Amino acid sequence: MPPNIFTRLRQPRLVRKGFTLAEVLITLGIVGIVAAMTIPNLITAHQKKVTVTRLQKAISVLNQAYKLANEELAPPSETITNKEYFKTYWAPYLKAYYCGVYSDCGYKSNRPFSFSQGYPYQAPLLAPGISAFTTLDGFFVSIRDFASEHSFIIVDINGSSLPNKFECDIFFLVKEDDGIYPECKDSPNAYVNAYCRGANDGRCCAERIRRAGWKIDKSYPWK
Repeated sequence: MPPNIFTRLRQPRLVRKGFTLAEVLITLGIVGIVAAMTIPNLITAHQKKVTVTRLQKAISVLNQAYKLANEELAPPSETITNKEYFKTYWAPYLKAYYCGVYSDCGYKSNRPFSFSQGYPYQAPLLAPGISAFTTLDGFFVSIRDFASEHSFIIVDINGSSLPNKFECDIFFLVKEDDGIYPECKDSPNAYVNAYCRGANDGRCCAERIRRAGWKIDKSYPWK
C-alpha cells in the first residue's frame, strides 16, 4: 500500500548543500596556479614543434629547387648579379619574390636579426653578393656568396614575423654540390654544441636539431 500522508511527513527532509564562496575561491585559485605552471610549458612545446616542422620544410623546398636547377643549368658565374642569380636559378623552380630592398621582404631595417642570448653581430639582409627572396610558404631566404660552390644560406622560417632571432626562427644552411644541408653537417658534436648555445653566432643550430632526431631538446638554447 502506498504510504499515507502521515508517513511522508515523518520522513526526514534531504538538505542539499552547495559550495561556499570560500571553497569556490580556493578551487579557482588552485586551478589558476596549475594553469600558470602548465600553459607556458605547453605553449613552448608547441612553438618548438612548429619551429622544427618549418625548418624541415624550408630545407626540403630549397633542396628540391636547387637540385632541379643543378640538373638543367651550369653553375653561376662570378659576375652574375644578385637579381640575375635569383631569376635564373631559383624563380623558375619555386614560387618566390625577389627582395630588391629590405622592405620588399617585410622587414623594417636591413639588420633586423638578433641572437637569442645577446651575441652582438647582426647579419645584413641585403648587400653585394647576397641574393634574397621570400617564398609563398612564408620563408625568407638569403643566399650569400652565391657563386661559390659552398655558399651559405640564412633562412627565416616565418619571414619577417617576430622574434627574428637566430636559434629560434632563423637558421644557417649551406649550399653544396649535391644539395642544401644544415650548416656544420660534417662537424664533430663538440663543435656543433659549441656553436649553438647563445655565446656565438648560432651557425650550427639547425644541425644540432637534426642530430637530436629533429627535436629541440631541453639543452637547446631556446629563449
